[in-house]
Amino acid sequence: MTTLFRIAAATLLSLSGTAAHAYGSSQSSQHCDKPVFSEFQPATNKYLQSFSEFSLTASANTTLTSIVINVSAGETKYHFTSKELQITQQPSGRLEIKGKVDRPIEGGFARLSITAHSKPGCEKTDGYLVRIH
Repeated sequence: MTTLFRIAAATLLSLSGTAAHAYGSSQSSQHCDKPVFSEFQPATNKYLQSFSEFSLTASANTTLTSIVINVSAGETKYHFTSKELQITQQPSGRLEIKGKVDRPIEGGFARLSITAHSKPGCEKTDGYLVRIH
């Protein structure tokens, strides 16, 4: 009888330890779904005669007001906040983002750098190059 009691006690103790772990830790509350950027226009590494306009799409979890785009080509630099961009929410919830530099960039490379967050502390930065003849 004592052997049966010991087996039952050991089984209960091992089950209670498993149940405690089933709920996990608080890491799930810290989960971070960063924005995703896609559909870059002009396309990455595309050769252009001149560069003046750009567009891209951001995932539906992107906070619209957090979007910042920097365009740099040598000494020429442009900084765009969400207020200076044309942003349209698509039916899917994704954001279509368009922008235009003041003067066309001709010759060399232009680098576009995009930064946005989905929630505070959950930020993504992405970028790409455009080649200009």
